[in-house]
Amino acid sequence: MESRLFEAARCGDISAFHSLLEEDPFLLDRVALNPVYNPLHVSALAGQVEITKEIVSRKPAFTRELNENGFSPIHVASANGHIEIIRELMRVGYDICLLKGKDGKVPLHCAALKGRVDVVKELVWACPESLKQVTACGETALHLAVKSNQIEAARVLIEEIRRLQMMEILNWKDTEGNTVLHQATFNRQHEIISLLIGGEALACGVNINSVNTSGFTPKDVLDLLLQTGSDFHDIHIYQMFQQAGAVTAQEITRDPAYFRTQREPINTAYIVQSACSWNLWKELMKEVAESSTETQNALMVVAVLIASVTYQAILSPPSGFWDADKLNSQTVTVQKRTMMPGEAVMADDPEVFAVFIVFNAIGFFASLAMISLLTSGFPLRAGLRLAIISMTGTYVIAVIYMGPTKMREVYIVVIFMGLLFVAELVRFTMWLLKKWGVLTDTRS
Repeated sequence: MESRLFEAARCGDISAFHSLLEEDPFLLDRVALNPVYNPLHVSALAGQVEITKEIVSRKPAFTRELNENGFSPIHVASANGHIEIIRELMRVGYDICLLKGKDGKVPLHCAALKGRVDVVKELVWACPESLKQVTACGETALHLAVKSNQIEAARVLIEEIRRLQMMEILNWKDTEGNTVLHQATFNRQHEIISLLIGGEALACGVNINSVNTSGFTPKDVLDLLLQTGSDFHDIHIYQMFQQAGAVTAQEITRDPAYFRTQREPINTAYIVQSACSWNLWKELMKEVAESSTETQNALMVVAVLIASVTYQAILSPPSGFWDADKLNSQTVTVQKRTMMPGEAVMADDPEVFAVFIVFNAIGFFASLAMISLLTSGFPLRAGLRLAIISMTGTYVIAVIYMGPTKMREVYIVVIFMGLLFVAELVRFTMWLLKKWGVLTDTRS
């Protein structure tokens, strides 16, 4: 009768399953004594959803049992890409996603090894903690995806790691001290290396000079591979390593300062933030580099014109300044407030003055940012940067000097205008994040 039960599970024959249980109501209890596997292993392997529901509802304990190979039904379903089976099995609890099987593998490990992208997404959504689970050899799901050349699965895992802000996983080592970058270099996987440290990298904060137990950095591994011959992809990998600042272990030991920093505790958040900021700067520079020379020249002319006009508007504001000599008085009382010599006449109306200053400052500083980007790489860059900073300082001093002495009303207007500016800034930031890769463009 047990053989008939397993056959019904394999074929998904619900009628036969019910008939067998009517003949022997304790059939599932007796099958539980089988040391090899249970019917749920069979239905999960065959991808039979309906009978899986029946078995799970009657015997949920079957979901946690390991077969003779050391795998539970959800391990089996994950390896074979049966996503509907996985959803039914997870109804007993998402904690089965952390169930360890043979060699310490969790279901996510099995899905990553086989490149089951949809299953990887489902398991990470159900249990993000599974990303941090390691095998008996210290390998994460990303290690296994890279090791088995599952490029798309590795890409999805990196995206999920970034989304969940678990970037430290990218630098985790297996029992041999190899990071994901080591493994990708061993396999000459230029796509994975590009995702980790390339110009279009999805990740940030990757420790490119991590040393494994054999004393090799990823650069050492690459050098050894290049000695056996190289092709176009190897050259591309070499260029990415050079741009990212990769060095050999021997170069690290020669530099005591670098060696000290490796021994000190590392602030991961700072590394991630610095790397991400650098990636953002590279994206902005790429936008400039991809434009034509004529476009860059036109942008420079427009930026300089805007900077000049906004700066001149502060030096000579509309309606001019109050002049004590002409008024034959140290102060003069006007309609709204008492003015002082040297203040802008329009400061008599604090609300209007605040609007003028806010928009003028936006134009001024935005144009300076454009000039800074467009002049990157110019000769005498340090002197140009000093000149821009000095001009910014005089602009701020002029605004403070010409402003009204009492700013309560101005503060209210500035806050209001600031909220409007923040709304526009959010839109601009979203564009930057899409360029950076943090957000995906839903229109594409």
